[in-house]
Amino acid sequence: MINNGAVANTQKPNLVFFLLDDLGVKDLGCYGSVFHESPNIDSLSKEGVLFRNAYASHAVCGPSRTAIISGRSAPRLGLSQVGGDIRKVDLPWPRVLENNGYVNCFAGKWHMGGADSVLPAGFDVNISGCNVGQVSDYYFPYKKYENKAYGQDVKGMGDGKDGDYLTDAITDKVLAFIDEYKEQPFLVYFSFYQTHKPNIAASQGKKEDVAYFEKKLANTPSLDRNITREVQHGKSVAVETMTQSDANFAAQIKSVDDNVGRVLKKLKELELDENTIVIFTSDQGSLCSNHQGISTQKPYRLGKGWNFEGGLRVPLIIKNPKAKQVGSVNDSVTVSTDLYPTILELLGLDQEPEQHLDGISLIPALQGKELDFNRTFRWAFSKNHESGHRKSAAIRKGDYKLIHWYADSHSELYNVIEDIGENKNLVKNNPEMTDDLMKALLAPDYMEAYRAN
Repeated sequence: MINNGAVANTQKPNLVFFLLDDLGVKDLGCYGSVFHESPNIDSLSKEGVLFRNAYASHAVCGPSRTAIISGRSAPRLGLSQVGGDIRKVDLPWPRVLENNGYVNCFAGKWHMGGADSVLPAGFDVNISGCNVGQVSDYYFPYKKYENKAYGQDVKGMGDGKDGDYLTDAITDKVLAFIDEYKEQPFLVYFSFYQTHKPNIAASQGKKEDVAYFEKKLANTPSLDRNITREVQHGKSVAVETMTQSDANFAAQIKSVDDNVGRVLKKLKELELDENTIVIFTSDQGSLCSNHQGISTQKPYRLGKGWNFEGGLRVPLIIKNPKAKQVGSVNDSVTVSTDLYPTILELLGLDQEPEQHLDGISLIPALQGKELDFNRTFRWAFSKNHESGHRKSAAIRKGDYKLIHWYADSHSELYNVIEDIGENKNLVKNNPEMTDDLMKALLAPDYMEAYRAN
């Protein structure tokens, strides 16, 4: 048994942190989805606080994940393309927990460096973290997407058998970790490989779940299917999916929900649920455009890869068993870098203000207050993406958000309060606001980060 000088669980709360991959804010039942089913996550939202205006720090996973663990925005980290990089993080928040006596487990998708970079980031146990960003088959032997003709590439998961499903297998190991370290304060950082789904047929939900949702589609005539629209942005056009009717994607969400339920059930069985804080969120929106469109985030626009609201809005649920506010909805505008200081305060640990430069604690929101939005958020994605995105950067200040595409020097300005679908470009109507936001977007320090990688 690992012992980091831990004291009894009655004195320190545990933390279970669920991070999803490519799950949009509109993909869960508790956020309004009719087709997808997520009863365990929906129940979690009724036991905690559901945030309706939570942003990711980046529109694709690697930079977003690095921002989450660092408390620093992706532009500040110099991450503006696809990959994450834990080497850019001085003090990840799991290491702060480890330094304070927690036993920490990482499980699932890492994608911020190789397997040898996981434990130094503050973890005592690494179940499956490595540089694999996507498997091409969720059934054993879990082939890596980039080398899909070869064998198992997910670290620590070579002990399976035919028929084993990756998400279930990782959860088995997570449950074993909780059983072993239940007497010590612990962190489970469960970063699901799902619901990431590139354009490969073998990236799948469980066969029986896919069949269930295909039957649901066939028996529910009111569910729209295969509806798309063209979205103009500068000189380019994207094809946006306008429905949630992909049985495979729905099955992946069900698999995640089932395994979230298994973890929560284990906490309850061990009588740890009243001393365990649970956080559930995603790294960015789901795929909603071009040949990869598998969902819709309407009324928000587009999804993963885009600096529109559909690509940046994410679910965020925080359950603090000792809080008075349960089953509530909060409209405070948050960003994923807020999780670092929030976690430290929830666990009663000292803040690290020199680290989490782009985050604030959400404790007042968890106490029922709505936080004033007086910050500036900036995003940068300096890469063309198969979702249809072309190199762009964005900034939100107050009610307004400006998106600028560099290839054709095209800008769009939206009031994202009055126009959440980003349908009315205000550049011509509000040149003064456009100029102010553009100057902030072109600030030398920001542009240096934008081009850093």
